Amino acid sequence: MGSHNNRYDDEFKTSAVKLVLEKDRTISAVAKDLGISQPALRLWVKASTEPEDATTKRLAELEAENKKLKKQLDNANDTVEILKKSVAIFVKPQN
Repeated sequence: MGSHNNRYDDEFKTSAVKLVLEKDRTISAVAKDLGISQPALRLWVKASTEPEDATTKRLAELEAENKKLKKQLDNANDTVEILKKSVAIFVKPQN
């Protein structure tokens, strides 16, 4: 294998990172589609999401935790709704 350095402009890198972050595509899928290495794309994503200072870092952590908790709450609410419906099916009113 020969040494092959690809140079990508900032616009290309930004577009690739957006596919991962905003379109919820995997790094491996985007890298394969664009013909770039996964490690390179992973570095671009990390660089674009790396907080600049402690306050920003803490805010990013809290946002990630908030997103996780909202997802857990949605799942719990879905479970409750399913259980309510199943109880309604199996418990018949007695006359």
